[in-house]
Amino acid sequence: MIFLTITLNACSQYKKGFALLSAIIMIIMPGLTFAAQAVATVSKNVVAINEPFQLTISVDQNIDNNVLDLTPLAKNFIYGSPSISSSTSIINGAMTRKTEFNITVAGKAVGTLTIPSFQLKGMQTTPIQIQVIKSSQHDKHADDQAIQMNVSIDRQNGYIGETFTYGVELFIGTRIDSPTLQSPFGDGLDIKQVGKDQQTEIVRNGRLYIVLQRQYQITPRTSGNFTLEGPIFTGTYVTGNRWNSSIGIPLSRQAKNLSLHIKKKPLAYTGLWLPTSDLQLSQRWDPDSLGSELNNQDQTARIGEPITRTITLKIKNTTQSVMPNFSLDYPVNVRVYSNKAEYHEENSYTVMKVKQVVIPREEGKVILPALSINWFDTNAGKQKSSNIPSLTLRIISGINDTIIQNLITSNPTQSHVISSQAPVAQVATYWRWTAYIFAILWLGTLFMFIRKLKQTIRTSNALHTRTKAPSSVLHALETAVRENNALVVSTRYREWDSLYILKKLRKDIDIEVTTMMASHYSHTKTTWNNTVLLKLLEKVAKVKQDNAAVGALKPLVPK
Repeated sequence: MIFLTITLNACSQYKKGFALLSAIIMIIMPGLTFAAQAVATVSKNVVAINEPFQLTISVDQNIDNNVLDLTPLAKNFIYGSPSISSSTSIINGAMTRKTEFNITVAGKAVGTLTIPSFQLKGMQTTPIQIQVIKSSQHDKHADDQAIQMNVSIDRQNGYIGETFTYGVELFIGTRIDSPTLQSPFGDGLDIKQVGKDQQTEIVRNGRLYIVLQRQYQITPRTSGNFTLEGPIFTGTYVTGNRWNSSIGIPLSRQAKNLSLHIKKKPLAYTGLWLPTSDLQLSQRWDPDSLGSELNNQDQTARIGEPITRTITLKIKNTTQSVMPNFSLDYPVNVRVYSNKAEYHEENSYTVMKVKQVVIPREEGKVILPALSINWFDTNAGKQKSSNIPSLTLRIISGINDTIIQNLITSNPTQSHVISSQAPVAQVATYWRWTAYIFAILWLGTLFMFIRKLKQTIRTSNALHTRTKAPSSVLHALETAVRENNALVVSTRYREWDSLYILKKLRKDIDIEVTTMMASHYSHTKTTWNNTVLLKLLEKVAKVKQDNAAVGALKPLVPK
């Protein structure tokens, strides 16, 4: 990052040095271009006669001191000599140059006076209107434009329980100490701020304002007509300048009140009361193939293989506190593990997302239930229903899933538990095909060895290369064990080809995996340490490496 900042008083002794520095900058950075403009601002728009205020003219360019002609001010204002400052900044290759003229001005007569437009090297400022009042009126009118507040609401008619969006814009055009903004209020209304305050700057009629934007949710608890009292801004208005001491004057502003007209829940409505102009209900299955329609035929899943169901509910103009808590009645031949619902705001919608992990525990046909939510369409004025369909599965037994099957059938009662982790991988069991391929390759290798020694060595190398695939699954299994992720362990364990390891080592691993699953999902929770299982898997990796080394055959000499 390139960063260079120079601030110079525009005195004659600095002009030559500053001009030289500017020339050097332009030489070393010839590609920079600038869009110059001139802006005039004032410290006040309402002043007493002969009361001094500040006029500032800012130019996005370094210009000569004598370019600004202030004589047009003489008709209506008294003014002093300008204080001038210049600066140049280069940040990340972007150059910013600025010249400021600060002039103390005072109105000569009572009335609406205009600070004229100024011409500066082809640039032009905007005229500014100044209201000059009598000194006796100063306390009453001086702060009318210093603080301004606007409010808005998305609608004023609705139903009980429906949420309204209320916005506040606060304009601060003077120095304020200890500023506070009180929320709007009203009997029978729940009021909550949403999001963070947004702060910007704006020039309005020559006055520079800091603009604060804030948003609220308004939810009526009962029906009827309500008055929403506007928010109140308070602070201390600081007067004075560098020549005299500052004086603090208490300041208070309240925004206008608004009326709300709230209707009752219709007598014919049934179910949980959800008034909204839009409700969206959707679901997603993992594996993705389960969510597609395949000629209306039942789809297949295996015992112990986890299925993830993610349900998303989006409701417009509502709060998280009134979002429904739905429960689904799953059949007893599956186990269900549900994450805690997640919420977030999306434009004017509240979004709820629930993730469930479904594990089949018995062979046969199973129907994962549908979900229906009743709601009241406030635009159409009638009850509606949103639905997501059920899913019919044909459950078949898997390969090497005895441990999982025994575990999930040990507790016949369906369980819904909250889990902090639910990363579920799509499972594809290839063990049977791998065994067939290994058998065919072995017979082919034996036949080719008899016929031709050289071909045997090539085939042996091919086998060695093929045995690398299970090592990646073993690595994934080790990672899941370290992370204590039972669902992923069960998936990777059934994917892993452990046919060629010692029976005792395989038995010890089976025991540890069973213990791990029981610690997570059995009725009686127990603690489990992954140290033993990790050491067993390290032994497996070493056996695989030793077997691979033996498989690298040296050239054989026939006897």
